[in-house]
Amino acid sequence: MNSTRTPANLVIRGGTVVRPGQPPRIADIVVNDGMIREVVDQAPADQDAMTVDATGLHIFPGVIDLHSHLGAGNGLQEYETETGAAALGGVTTIFNILADAGEYAPTVAEHLEAAGRTAKIDFGLHLTLMSKEHLQELPKLKEEFGIHAYKYFMSFRGDEGKYLGVEGTDDGKMFEIFATVAANNALLFVHAENPEIVWALRDRLQAEGRTDLAAWDDARPPFAEAEAVRRVAYFAQSLGTRVYLVHISTSDSIEQIKHSRAEFPDLSLAVETCPHYLTHTRDYAGRILGKVNPPLRKAEHRDALWQAVSDGVVDTVASDHVSRKRSTKEGTIWTASAGFPGSPTIMPSLITHGHLERGLPLERIAELTSRRPAELLGLSSIKGDIAPGLDADLALVDLSSERTADPEWLGTNSDYSLPGDEPLRGWARHVFVRGIEVVRDHAVVAEPGTGNYVRRTPAEGA
Repeated sequence: MNSTRTPANLVIRGGTVVRPGQPPRIADIVVNDGMIREVVDQAPADQDAMTVDATGLHIFPGVIDLHSHLGAGNGLQEYETETGAAALGGVTTIFNILADAGEYAPTVAEHLEAAGRTAKIDFGLHLTLMSKEHLQELPKLKEEFGIHAYKYFMSFRGDEGKYLGVEGTDDGKMFEIFATVAANNALLFVHAENPEIVWALRDRLQAEGRTDLAAWDDARPPFAEAEAVRRVAYFAQSLGTRVYLVHISTSDSIEQIKHSRAEFPDLSLAVETCPHYLTHTRDYAGRILGKVNPPLRKAEHRDALWQAVSDGVVDTVASDHVSRKRSTKEGTIWTASAGFPGSPTIMPSLITHGHLERGLPLERIAELTSRRPAELLGLSSIKGDIAPGLDADLALVDLSSERTADPEWLGTNSDYSLPGDEPLRGWARHVFVRGIEVVRDHAVVAEPGTGNYVRRTPAEGA
């Protein structure tokens, strides 16, 4: 070794390093100034460095959760509570999707100030596009805040977006949004759903007196998602828009995605699913607590999604995290709030139900949760892998240790979790963000404000 090299700040010894696309191997990780300096079979002794014995642990690149809704349950305080909870599941970077009917610059500034003071892991922002004024802001938002990803709700037709103070969308607005995002070399997250089908079925089911969780699925059937996916692909191909389909939940949609990719070789279409579509169905015992958009589906859709995760049709697994309280789920299936917490359980769900139950390779989990998210947002030069020159975002996971997603332990705003009392494996025993210790022995030790804002460069391609 070169004796003149800069001393390490952190050495993690003897863990099984899990890198995307590579067989796991036992190695030491040397960190200097928050960046990985080297990954070697055996690092030399360094008395000045913090040393962590990772024997028996698997070291994953930190999870990059591309899809959350922080603030929907308890305002800006969630940048502290929810980032701490996410860290306990091995998440080291989280992206929050904002929705505001007015000008975005003041809202972005407010969120960045709050997150900068309180976040315990790195964070970023995406913005929901709903008006011509939003489209006019895109160059400013890119220049001033480094924002290169936006969201569009196909379901905001009629009065569906009224709670946000926005007029319903139509195909003309969809065209303008797709075209403007393409012109700005940005990435468009799309909630694909045909709401007009939903309205007709909803009215029929309500007239029949249906209030069970399965009724929510019957009101938003798989073909309402799949038909919208097909239209998204055609718009994207025609306008050159890079699209990221969020929370895909059905086998019907998977078939349309495969068909579209085959028909349009130049189509830039990335696909996300969420842990709950891989682990729960419309028969969920928690009933109304499982209300979410899109709905929990029948078991055959869950099984098809696992196959799509395994064979590469699905690019990422992200949470769609909302820190709802149990009280917001009161009422009927038609009036209860949709959504639930999910960021802390991305990794444990994939390890428990994917790796341990279905044989999903650990390196595939690292690709789904870290490398591919980094690629899509143009972050591969700083995050997404365990390699020299990248941020030391590391989750040291014990595959044999079981815990439940207990809200009190997680410290989340929510007072329940979808898995409930189900024990999950794959929780992070220790977590580092840019070499800073954030979780130690399953407890958050990071101070508020540890997290940094992640400015993006134009995405490397979906």
